[in-house]
Amino acid sequence: MSQSVPLNRNSVMSILPHRDPMLFIDSVTKFDDTTVTAQTLVRSDWPVFKGHFPDLPIMPGVLLIETIAQGGALILGLKGAVQDGRFIALTGVEATKFRRAVKPGDVMDIQVELVRERRGFYKFEGTVSVEGDLAAEVKFSAAQMGL
Repeated sequence: MSQSVPLNRNSVMSILPHRDPMLFIDSVTKFDDTTVTAQTLVRSDWPVFKGHFPDLPIMPGVLLIETIAQGGALILGLKGAVQDGRFIALTGVEATKFRRAVKPGDVMDIQVELVRERRGFYKFEGTVSVEGDLAAEVKFSAAQMGL
């Protein structure tokens, strides 16, 4: 798929099936056939912060994984690899490390690389950083699934 960067949230929504409150990519600043660099402002009005944790709001680790996984799906969508009537589903998390908390007001810098691709199955590695500090790193797999 031929698109110019940066891509805004509306462009991201034209590629990913996710919608609020589960869309965690605001913009794409760089991409090619194997990598994507994206950003998201962590907003204090996100519903998750009502319960995680009201007096100390931090982004749940599972949502950091989801954010990185959405970056992987973006790679495939941007290069036109997703077949009509299908979507990219997370199928496994091989390794995850959390390095620092991500809080409302932080800008997440998301980087994801497609490291292996075979017949609709994919392996990725990705990170979330805030102000240059590594917050999370994930190795994960995904596959094309039917709707």
